[in-house]
Amino acid sequence: MWDVLLLFSSICTAVVVGAPGPVIGHRGERVEIRCRYESGYELHPKYFCKGECSVGNRNIMVESGSPAKDERFSLTEDKNNKAFTVTITDLRTEDQGKYWCAVRRTTSQTRLYSEILLLVKQEEKPLKFQRSAHFQSGVNQK
Repeated sequence: MWDVLLLFSSICTAVVVGAPGPVIGHRGERVEIRCRYESGYELHPKYFCKGECSVGNRNIMVESGSPAKDERFSLTEDKNNKAFTVTITDLRTEDQGKYWCAVRRTTSQTRLYSEILLLVKQEEKPLKFQRSAHFQSGVNQK
């Protein structure tokens, strides 16, 4: 089950948990994307890639236990809550696009994926705006 919490606050951060719609951030600010996974995957590597993220065509921006491709991206894991959070700081227009939260599985070639669409707005956002939603969705497999 994926929960959604989209929170805009005066500290200029968007926090998302498995978003069903686009994640909206603002240029120059930061966004945090929280990716949940099922029990049993706590010891598996987690990663966040941009674009199609298919076998042989992975643009991995950050992976657990490895330095990020771009220092603005970071990944922290909370194994107790079976989730990892990807933070992108200093959002840029070129950050806009499709991303994937992913978990490597050792028993097969199949990875567990969840799609995230990131939109980067140019204009300033209101200082206080909060929206939350809750939904259920299965885990995509590729």
